[in-house]
Amino acid sequence: MTYQDAELGQVTVTVNPRARSIIMRPEVDGLRVTAFWGASLVLVKSTIEKFRPSLLKKQAALKERPQLTPEDVEKLRREAKAHLPRRVAELAHMHGFHYDRLTIRDSKTRWGSCSSRNTISLSLYLIQVPEHLQDYVILHELCHTVHHDHSPHFWALMDTVTDGKAHTLRHELHHYHTS
Repeated sequence: MTYQDAELGQVTVTVNPRARSIIMRPEVDGLRVTAFWGASLVLVKSTIEKFRPSLLKKQAALKERPQLTPEDVEKLRREAKAHLPRRVAELAHMHGFHYDRLTIRDSKTRWGSCSSRNTISLSLYLIQVPEHLQDYVILHELCHTVHHDHSPHFWALMDTVTDGKAHTLRHELHHYHTS
């Protein structure tokens, strides 16, 4: 469902049966909302109202960032495919991790992920962050090949491979965006 909001622009609401909450993603010209099965439009709109100031602030920040052209994205993709697979292999070897395969995707909502089959996916936008943060994301996904969650065991492993800097690096990464 789609409707027009005077301040936010076009609001697109989709239902995902796996969603457990209402997820709102500001875009330059609108808002994408993912709702859980059974969530009413009234609930979705009241949730938007509750977070309207922060949504507008995030949307304004998006508008200030330079927008990438398709050519820019392809250039980033080429750079990412030239650099990231080699670095993943180096870090995996260095720390004794094993992964099945690696993909580079145009992911705008997360830096990386690791499937239950140990396939690591990295966002092509990762190539835009400093190398030590690229390594942090890569190590984060490699640690998921051992612990497929964010349990204390996972974070202990992360601290081991980042010399105790996992939470500091995680906080630093929050200053960067995937698009």
